[in-house]
Amino acid sequence: MNLSAPPRKRVTTGLLPMINVVFLLLIFFLIAGEMQRPEPFDITPPEIAEAQEAEGVFSLFLDPEGQLAYRDLITSFETRQAILSAIDTERRAGCDGDLCDTVLLIHADKNTPAHFVAQLLPHLGALGFEQINLVTSGLAPSKGERP
Repeated sequence: MNLSAPPRKRVTTGLLPMINVVFLLLIFFLIAGEMQRPEPFDITPPEIAEAQEAEGVFSLFLDPEGQLAYRDLITSFETRQAILSAIDTERRAGCDGDLCDTVLLIHADKNTPAHFVAQLLPHLGALGFEQINLVTSGLAPSKGERP
């Protein structure tokens, strides 16, 4: 009768389960993270004392020289009709019956002349945007300063 202990099997843990976990975490963070398009050019927004979160699906960028950008399309201010047409097409495509997103965000540099923004507003209103927000940078007031 053989009473010796049975030989131990060598337990090997493969890398496959760890690779699966890392892959699942990668997918989780890709889905959970907020994807944003990079800004087409560097702008410095105007500063205000109190900030409120700007929300909107459509973002139009305007630099001090008058260049306009929407998604991947960049044009001069004089040829703005191409961008306005692209915004209108995308807004109409996103309509659900009579419900359309009517909010547009303008990301204008703080050194952009006001007449550029003023000339855009009637065109954007004609496209059906009921609310146009100028994106700014909020600053907290100093301790001894009142807002």
